[in-house]
Amino acid sequence: LTGQHPEDVLGHYFVDLFPPDQHATLVELWRQMRANDRMDRPTFRLVRPDGSVVLLEGDANLPIRNPERVVVVLRDVTAQVAQEQALEVARERFRLVFHKAPIGMTLSRLDDEVLIEANDRFAQMLGYTVDEMIGRPVADFIHTDDLGRGGGVRERAALGTIAEKRYLRKDGSIVWTRVLVSLMTDDDGTELVVGHVEDITEQRHSAERMEWAATHDGLTGLPNRFHFLDLLGSLLDTSPPGSVAVLFIDLDNFKVINDSLGHDAGDQLLRTMSERLRAVVRNRDMLGRFGGDEFIVLLRDVGGALDPFETAERLRHEIALPAEIDGSELYVTASIGITINDRDGITTTEMMRDADAAMYRAKARGRDCVELYAPGSHDASVLTLRTTNELRRGIERGEIVPYYQPIVHLESGHLIGFEVLARWRHPDRGLLGPDQFLPMAEETGLIGDLGAAVLRASLAQLGQWRNNTERFRDLTLSVNVSVRQLMSSHLVDVVGDALGESGVPAAALWLEITETALMADVKAASVALRELRSLGLHLAVDDFGTGYSSLTYLKRFPVEAIKVDRSFVNGLGIDSEDSTIVEAVVKLGHSLNLQVVAEGVETPLQLARLREIGCDRGQGYLFGRPRPSEMIEHEYSLTGG
Repeated sequence: LTGQHPEDVLGHYFVDLFPPDQHATLVELWRQMRANDRMDRPTFRLVRPDGSVVLLEGDANLPIRNPERVVVVLRDVTAQVAQEQALEVARERFRLVFHKAPIGMTLSRLDDEVLIEANDRFAQMLGYTVDEMIGRPVADFIHTDDLGRGGGVRERAALGTIAEKRYLRKDGSIVWTRVLVSLMTDDDGTELVVGHVEDITEQRHSAERMEWAATHDGLTGLPNRFHFLDLLGSLLDTSPPGSVAVLFIDLDNFKVINDSLGHDAGDQLLRTMSERLRAVVRNRDMLGRFGGDEFIVLLRDVGGALDPFETAERLRHEIALPAEIDGSELYVTASIGITINDRDGITTTEMMRDADAAMYRAKARGRDCVELYAPGSHDASVLTLRTTNELRRGIERGEIVPYYQPIVHLESGHLIGFEVLARWRHPDRGLLGPDQFLPMAEETGLIGDLGAAVLRASLAQLGQWRNNTERFRDLTLSVNVSVRQLMSSHLVDVVGDALGESGVPAAALWLEITETALMADVKAASVALRELRSLGLHLAVDDFGTGYSSLTYLKRFPVEAIKVDRSFVNGLGIDSEDSTIVEAVVKLGHSLNLQVVAEGVETPLQLARLREIGCDRGQGYLFGRPRPSEMIEHEYSLTGG
């Protein structure tokens, strides 16, 4: 124990076994012992001869038979003291980590879950003081729905499971937390639970905001198409046939409002309409924004007391009420299509397709009405409606673009202008020619919007060319006008506005009208042409020669040019009859002081014969195919400044 042989210590004072700094303590303890005073068991530090240090606990007694002697018992407590010191260091570290942790920390008993300690961060998190929390069950601070979340404490501690729980602040508000628990044992054997509580409220709200943004429309706050289709799919899987209805709502002529009053006014109108529709749709149903000016409604449990047609009529009525936007009173109507899940296994795609088709059937009836999709409708009709739908959206998205075909002065060969020909850059079917969509546009009434879009785009392009390129400064533009456009009361305003926006002088614009359009209503056509001519633009008769009756009325119209149809130009120089007709048309035109333009010029022979008979202008593949503006610029070396 002392590291010395008994002979080495016999005959020496007891105090000499210990360092001098402990002698005074030993003498005092000796006095207490002799006086029979109460004496705690002291601990002494003993330095062995080899330099090692041991801690000894001492006990002394006076024998009854020989009170002059003292019996001293020494016990090595070095390891025990070291362990106690290490334990105290660990406790101090735990206290430091516990109270200084950046997250909430709690200490509670496992058996009754009463809090015995909490750090300031946890108290601040819930709006209490630490003293207000100590002694209360942990359950007092947890949302009742989350008390059992994550399983039992022992299980969570063993597995290291992290549970998300809602804690209740003193003011009643909710704090979302991420909780990890561990177990420890107190000195008296009591099992304690250490709670690590991280406040994730802001993270949770941020995630909720992101989820909301992914499933809702930012402008109106309504569920978006993805959220709507997801719910519709789930509902179709669990609902019997005839119990689910979809209403497809499209605001009529919304594009006109956007173009005339601006997008801000359009957005305000959409928000106004969404609020009105919300007031009609039941809480258990869903109103969503499909995109653009389209809304969708999902009705559950239809039939019986709930009639989808009546709901659609109420929606249509709400939309038709005047809306005040930026001080202006606007009147808007809507076309609404309805479809019902009429069979088992119907898909969301089929439901939306049928509702969309019904909506376009409502538009075809004249707009501002409701149409119920009828199962078994002719496939061709559905296909037509679907294509019409695509065309309308193509116009809105700028997919209908102008292509430019050169027009040349035949005598000199100089470029004098371009004819504008519409092309559809379809996202799925590629580039479509006019014969694949213009007849449908004319039939469905979309030709007005389509023609206006092509006119604006081509005039804007001509304006850029004339301003930036000396070579194109005097070029003209020829644009076709259909029957519906010519008979529209808005055509003059549309053309005038387009000219004003582009800065192109009216004299640089030629409008081409077919004989068929002119002869449809001679009186109305004559009035329309004179109004257009008053703008200062030029007028030409397109495809001349295909309707001989128009010769009688040619003088009635304020036209300045006629275009010989390509069917006659094709046989020029080869077919004597075609050659005679072309020559006669040129002479007729010149006798009426009209310029004559030949269409479809494809061969040098045709060009030579046209020059011989004195035709003024020509166009066709011999001079250039219809091309987009970027190719025209490249071909005529207009790029690069």
